[in-house]
Amino acid sequence: MKKICVTGGSGGAGNAVILHLLKHGYECVNLDIKAPKEQHCPFIEVEMTDYKAVLAAMEGCDALVHFAGDPRPDDDHFEGADRFNNNTVACFNAFNAAMALGIKRVVWASSETIFGFPFMENAPLEVPATEDVARTPQTAYAISKAATEDVAEMMANLYDMVFVGLRLSNVLYDDPDHPQNFQSIPGYWGDVNSRRFNTWGYIHCEDSAEAVRLSLITDLTGANVYTIAADDNIMNISTREIVEQVWPGLKVHAGAKGREAFLTSEKAKRELGWAPKHSWASVLGRDPETGELL
Repeated sequence: MKKICVTGGSGGAGNAVILHLLKHGYECVNLDIKAPKEQHCPFIEVEMTDYKAVLAAMEGCDALVHFAGDPRPDDDHFEGADRFNNNTVACFNAFNAAMALGIKRVVWASSETIFGFPFMENAPLEVPATEDVARTPQTAYAISKAATEDVAEMMANLYDMVFVGLRLSNVLYDDPDHPQNFQSIPGYWGDVNSRRFNTWGYIHCEDSAEAVRLSLITDLTGANVYTIAADDNIMNISTREIVEQVWPGLKVHAGAKGREAFLTSEKAKRELGWAPKHSWASVLGRDPETGELL
């Protein structure tokens, strides 16, 4: 496995995947509807809903990393319909092209949103939640991600392929100019509801990229899903304190103490050998318990 097709490689998370894979000796080709800000590997402009174009662009690749998609929230049901159509068709096209080209390993970006994002009218079913908890998608985007997990399971059985879906938490970047940056985190602490939408989770872009690489090389069979999230919450207070303020009475597993994440990545640690190397505290040089500068 040498040449990796990365769809959505012009986006932040996809670009991080490309840089990480290149660093580890892989060749990459970036399939995206827009050119990257900086080109690190061959780029092919592709509309992912155009199956023939996707099939042609993936020719010669040994594995697929599918990160292309529209992650915007639904402002209304019309946008939701467009988003579901785009994301599910794009994903099926990528999966189907991989099958047609004899590619046996597919890694793709599923999402933490299937656990119940944006958590405004609902609460988590478990704290911390594992991959076994029932999927409760609330938006067109989240429903599209749940649907692609089902597609992956069916195609894995039908074509003897390996699929690895990464339920990525909110990907953050150590770049003050990026809209999803670590430097904004202290500003969230004054309002516990500011990050309620995804249960106060996050993941460093480099940690998500490493999860992709390990998913490409780990001995697996069939269709698999893994939560990829930091081990802690994004606030400077304990998880139990957050629950008491936002969802009083919600049960937290007995073993949870401190600032544990609302989503556990133990399955990825156990089966992929992955673990997050970055936390907001390490990136910002702050005390992980109080948030004070060190």
